[in-house]
Amino acid sequence: MVSAALDKLAVWRDGRKVQQEQLQAAEDFVFTWSGTVDPDSYQSGAELSCGATNRLANLFRAFYFWGAANWLQKEHEHGSNCNSAEPHPEIIEENE
Repeated sequence: MVSAALDKLAVWRDGRKVQQEQLQAAEDFVFTWSGTVDPDSYQSGAELSCGATNRLANLFRAFYFWGAANWLQKEHEHGSNCNSAEPHPEIIEENE
């Protein structure tokens, strides 16, 4: 009985940790986009900085959109706007 209760507690704790990571990533997303995007950004050819790319990719990863995160990061790293101002996370292809 105690073992079952401890197992339930561990599952709850793990779920809570994922939820906190998702909420932090969502907060970072809002912060990033509220300061960098306006209606004409894409029409003007705007690109993301290294920090903004990392935050957006982390948001996708927090919600298990690995392919989107990896694509975004690869596009950024090969684009003209990547100056390696911040290191980018390792791309793990197996997660796609």
